[in-house]
Amino acid sequence: MGQDDPYFAQDTDGVHFQVCVDGADVWAYVERDALARRYSAPMNTLDWVAVYRAHREEIDACVARRVRLAGAEIVILRLRDL
Repeated sequence: MGQDDPYFAQDTDGVHFQVCVDGADVWAYVERDALARRYSAPMNTLDWVAVYRAHREEIDACVARRVRLAGAEIVILRLRDL
């Protein structure tokens, strides 16, 4: 895993990843529950990074939209954002 590769963190129960928005790298995080509900993934899925990667284009677009509205802070995506 490289420094900027997406990863699942048990302490936050979600996938952390970077998105380049208008030339700036922004850290983001999406809750496991949001991934499960939005993409119909079973809650016992072991590879949440794979779920993120399968839907990366849509999720990264959500991050970009949030950054453009609120600035380039760490973006936390919830189900309502997806």
